[in-house]
Amino acid sequence: MEPTNYIARAKCFLRGRGAVLALRIGPLALVAAAGVQASNITFTPVEASFSTYCVGCSGGATGTGSGDSNSLSGGISFFGSGNVTGSGVSTTGIASTTRGMQFSYTGTATGTGPATLNVSWDFTGDFGILAGGLPLPSYDYSLEFAFNGGTLTACSTCSGTVESGVPVTGVGSFSAPSGTITTYQALFDFSFSSFNPSERLQVTIPGGASIDVTNAVAAVPEPATLLLLVPGLALFGVRAWRRKSR
Repeated sequence: MEPTNYIARAKCFLRGRGAVLALRIGPLALVAAAGVQASNITFTPVEASFSTYCVGCSGGATGTGSGDSNSLSGGISFFGSGNVTGSGVSTTGIASTTRGMQFSYTGTATGTGPATLNVSWDFTGDFGILAGGLPLPSYDYSLEFAFNGGTLTACSTCSGTVESGVPVTGVGSFSAPSGTITTYQALFDFSFSSFNPSERLQVTIPGGASIDVTNAVAAVPEPATLLLLVPGLALFGVRAWRRKSR
């Protein structure tokens, strides 16, 4: 069987009645192909607002920290470091005492949704004991995002319990809402069950690794594919017209 030369057939077809159909279908094909490009959201970098908290403590929690962000190609990169130490004793029982810290980034954004965004992270948390007590083996983290003042939500893989001193890496995705995007918020929470006011958690999100959010862009057909798309659609139109005329 001889190999079929589809390009030659397409050229021959376009020299006949297919040219009219190609002119009609071509613009629609180009619009459809352009629609393959996913929405793009641009983030304005901001510094983080750092805070500590203690649930079930009489004296709250203390700590220091800071965070910042940089623009990425098609996204934004977050980084920073901080620590939290309990400054009081439990009022509701040791088992329910939780100390933690938060990095909150709130800035402006431009673009339209819905859009799928990818998130990747690389950070490390370490425990230390200021005076007495035993080091804790693990802590909890949650990476949450929101747009236009909406509810902060973590993606399905953006939270968990991890071991002290072990670098935490992962990837996930979340969705931006439909319509015009004007603001964004990213909230990174790190907490642990506290047994002693002297326990301290230090978290480092290095600039070289960081927590990154990038636009997920769908593949766009190459020019050669687009050239074949128009006569191909026109060919289907001729076949449908012939069946109908019979």
